[in-house]
Amino acid sequence: DLVSTIKDKIAGYENDGYRVIALAEKYTDQTETNRDDEKNLMLMGFFLFLDPPKKTVRESLNILRRLGVSIKVISGDSPIVTRKVCNDVGLSLVDDKVVTGDELDQLDDDEFEMYSKEYNVFARVTPEQKYRIVSNLNREGHIVAFLGDGINDAPALKAADVGISVDNAAGIAKEAADIILLRKSLRVLAHGIIAGRKTFGNITKYILNTISANYGNMITVAM
Repeated sequence: DLVSTIKDKIAGYENDGYRVIALAEKYTDQTETNRDDEKNLMLMGFFLFLDPPKKTVRESLNILRRLGVSIKVISGDSPIVTRKVCNDVGLSLVDDKVVTGDELDQLDDDEFEMYSKEYNVFARVTPEQKYRIVSNLNREGHIVAFLGDGINDAPALKAADVGISVDNAAGIAKEAADIILLRKSLRVLAHGIIAGRKTFGNITKYILNTISANYGNMITVAM
């Protein structure tokens, strides 16, 4: 039927990586409308949006893995688009599964926490679900960084140990973030982690060296 044809058409676009918005119209002379009025519309066509991942993403993800960083994708996009993007950048899905927001809605708190820890790709999730996933990971004792640039990302950015956004993000996302990247690139994050670990290592070495050098003096004073 027509509905199945339209759904198949949308699925075909999403398999190619497009985000799809349907455009429809309906004449009304009412001054106020509600959700019940959004029926029996005439489909006019589709808007297709393509935002392909950068060529450097695959290499950046490999660097992050070598640094011991676990990657999770928490997206509001459709499962089909999310799966394609993950395949394009070489991110393997745990159990070949994309967990959807509808699926998360059916879980109790313990199951939700287990899914947050076990699976690495989530799609069609709400801002509240993003927040809960990040909060659950925090309770597991992980150091959690969350990267987001939209209004829907603000709760999760606030819940993370380190909220990361970009310079052209929504205002509320930048306000909720701890770090704002001037370049929208995962490679910047990878280099930042490397530099941060070197700095922390050097500080630790300096403190230990200072303590050892003054150890004798401290004993003398104590005696």
